[in-house]
Amino acid sequence: MRTLLFIATLCLFLSGCAMQPRDVQAVWMQSGAPPADLPAPAGFAVSPSQAYSTVWDSRRLSLKHVWHIYADSRYYYVHDIFLGDSPGWALALGVRVDGQTGKIAKR
Repeated sequence: MRTLLFIATLCLFLSGCAMQPRDVQAVWMQSGAPPADLPAPAGFAVSPSQAYSTVWDSRRLSLKHVWHIYADSRYYYVHDIFLGDSPGWALALGVRVDGQTGKIAKR
C-alpha cells in the first residue's frame, strides 16, 4: 500500500513539474552565457547575463552542464538542464536570482 501511495505521489509531483506555469517565460535556452546585450524582461533591472554571472560566481550549479534561464514577474531561475528542462523544473530546482537586486534569493 505504501508503494502505491509513493508512486501516485511521485506521478503527481512529476506531472506538476512538467506543466508550464502561466507567468514563466524562457529567457535564455542556449549553451553558454547569454550575451551582455540581451535585454532584461519588463520590470527587471538586472540583465540575464548578470544573473547568469551571479550563479556562475556562486558555484551553486555544476559548471560542466548547460544552464537555461527562465523568469517570472520577479525572479530569474537559472536551471541546470542535466536532469530535464521545463519551466516547472526551473521553478522547482533552479537557482533564484532577484530581478531587481541581482542577488541569489533564498527559497
